[in-house]
Amino acid sequence: MDTLFSIKDVIAVLKKSILWIVSFAVGGLVIAGLAVYLLITPMYADNTQILVSQTSENENAISQNAEVQANLQLVNTYRVLLTSPRILNEVEKNIDEAYTADELADKITVSTEQDSQVMNITATDSDPEMAATIANETAQAFKKITPTVMKVDNINILSKAHAAENPVPVSPKPYLVMALGLLAGTLFGIIFAFARNLLYNTFKEEKDIEALDVPLLGSIGKLPSYKSNARQKKGEFNEKQTIS
Repeated sequence: MDTLFSIKDVIAVLKKSILWIVSFAVGGLVIAGLAVYLLITPMYADNTQILVSQTSENENAISQNAEVQANLQLVNTYRVLLTSPRILNEVEKNIDEAYTADELADKITVSTEQDSQVMNITATDSDPEMAATIANETAQAFKKITPTVMKVDNINILSKAHAAENPVPVSPKPYLVMALGLLAGTLFGIIFAFARNLLYNTFKEEKDIEALDVPLLGSIGKLPSYKSNARQKKGEFNEKQTIS
């Protein structure tokens, strides 16, 4: 069965348009690099850890194990509470309304390890100091409000967020973005090469005709360059003036 392109044709097209492909690849790399360092705002993240449990005077091991399992089942409830308007409104007040509660909800993520009562509160912001402040204020608001809402009497903040002296942005990832730009540029270059080959409908060499399996009746060689009679006479006239 005939195919549009054989492997040999594909290689020939790629070789023929290698400069175009390289140009597109370099262009994609440069555009991605400019976007990373000039257009995209770097985001920083900081986190704090809290432990939520219920104290009990019962020293029975079975009872304590049951309480731990109950606390683990409540972790998802605590996660929802951490990003609830009641908590975020408190955080909004404590940061002097730098962000609204809705904006804070987009900046805060809560994660937990499997079978663990420890929750990680991670805040992201373009300012590393603000990211640490949001994380800490969220933990403090949770510690203040949760006992009255959930009847939990033991909330411990295990670690506070601190902005590093030389913070590293969590996004964007420069090398990843530039690699994607290089890959996208190369892909566009290959697409352009095949589109250019399909739309190219002129013949410049005898092998282009031979590829169609049709006989070559004749060819016209390259015409020599020549000067018109008027230009030749003008040139002779200028030479005579120069000699005289």
